[in-house]
Amino acid sequence: MPYSLVGAHALGFDLARLVSGRQAAAVLRTALTADSTDLDQWAAQHPGAVARSDWLRATTRADARAETVRSVLPLAGAAVEEAVTTGASTLLRRLETSLLGDTRTLDHFVRHDLLDWTWIHSGPMSVQDPTASAAADVLADAAVSGYLGARLDPGVRRGMVTPYLRADLPTRDETASTGMARVDRVLDRLSSADESVRAEWRRVVDEQRLRTAEWAPAMHQASWACSMSGRLRLACDVQLAGVIAFQLAGLTPRDAAYGVWNAVSGVLQAVVMIDLLPSKAAAVLVRPWHLVYGEGPISG
Repeated sequence: MPYSLVGAHALGFDLARLVSGRQAAAVLRTALTADSTDLDQWAAQHPGAVARSDWLRATTRADARAETVRSVLPLAGAAVEEAVTTGASTLLRRLETSLLGDTRTLDHFVRHDLLDWTWIHSGPMSVQDPTASAAADVLADAAVSGYLGARLDPGVRRGMVTPYLRADLPTRDETASTGMARVDRVLDRLSSADESVRAEWRRVVDEQRLRTAEWAPAMHQASWACSMSGRLRLACDVQLAGVIAFQLAGLTPRDAAYGVWNAVSGVLQAVVMIDLLPSKAAAVLVRPWHLVYGEGPISG
């Protein structure tokens, strides 16, 4: 499936399950708020067509070894239910690690969503500004190096991120504010989780599993509200910051796959849109936070 601004929680789901997901998230956060001066600096570090051609071959091979959700779902059904009951690990492990997207969809997300403002349109035709296109190469390579992580040869991975680092621009990692104080407070508290808090997240998600059918409609309402209110880029930044906080909290890819990421993602989306979201949808999305911490995510 394609990654998109409106579906940033789905991108977050993939990144939260990747060992180097927070590194990729930090690059994407940086691209999200870039300006033309930043693009000039990244473009100036472009590694050239030969290096990028070599990296493309390496990432294509790594992508071919990865399993996507589309390849695993035909194996699901009763077998999944049996695996959950018996603890059978093979199928569940495949479901935990299979991705919704791939490096091509991530590259498209960088160029067409994060850098949508760099495209020149004339009727049905559009072309990206040449400097922005070169900068997009650098940004996409850096994001992909984190996205693929250990699936890439270490030398290739270092090479792909070097032009981005050589530009010497600040990376928007966990130290970068989202610009919304109530969200930053939630992220700070999440990222400082200890083992008792991690256990609470797992317990709450397990106990609320029968109510998960309420989550998708509520999340849809929150995402629609983001789109209509002009907060899509902010909401995307918050989801990417959420990936970083999730991994800093010590929550695992398994936690993400078994529902903790969806719970966290819903809380974050609700906090961004709390002033515009219908109270019923907001209550569904923030419920896990109430149950884990004993208070609402915007208390105080």
